Amino acid sequence: MKYTITPTKTTTKALLKEQGVKEKPKAVWFAYPMAMFVTPDHYNDELDITATEVVAYSAEDCMAHALLDVCEGLRTATDCTCTFGHEGGYQIVTILADICSKKGKPGDLALLRDLAPVMKAQALCGEGKALAGAVLQALELFGPEIEAHITKKTCPSGGCPAFKTYHILVSKCTGCGKCLKACEDDAILGKAKFVHVINQRKCIQCDLCRQACPEGAVVRAGAKKPKTPPRPIPCRRKK
Repeated sequence: MKYTITPTKTTTKALLKEQGVKEKPKAVWFAYPMAMFVTPDHYNDELDITATEVVAYSAEDCMAHALLDVCEGLRTATDCTCTFGHEGGYQIVTILADICSKKGKPGDLALLRDLAPVMKAQALCGEGKALAGAVLQALELFGPEIEAHITKKTCPSGGCPAFKTYHILVSKCTGCGKCLKACEDDAILGKAKFVHVINQRKCIQCDLCRQACPEGAVVRAGAKKPKTPPRPIPCRRKK
């Protein structure tokens, strides 16, 4: 959740309370010129807040995606055309976009760790330096969560759209076959009066099955997946 604030000297905890945030966020981003993440361990630390915007991230928010949004914002906020400010920012945003869209490669984090310090030292604009600093801080604070997108092909928070999967609920499926007919990639197994099952390897997440289901049996899930059978089974509900 994004909030507009007035620069002041206070703690993150007090600021969140002032904004009416009841649940403790897993992280808070203070926008440029502060350009820094603050985690719960430091919510009681007093800060000289110069930012006019903060973003509070809940447990359901993905920090890899959060970092991508931060870097895109900083990159578009500057007119800097120097190699490290412009091209470095482009490279970082491209890598993060790949990570958040299931295209991350094993060497991506190492590349970010190599590129960011050089960019932070050599970029001519403040936004470029801030972008690089945000990457380094995020990798230190949220490294395992970001790395899971690459090594485990999963988004731990369930926040990245590319990592959401489709499932057919046993309790709602009537075996009508409408989702099966709607699927253009033969990713659904089933027959009349049997609970249909989605083949995750074939599913391209087009959403046609969910739109076609009259019972609301097809759901889109993040980190928490519903229990579904490995193959079609007789329906509990009769159509």
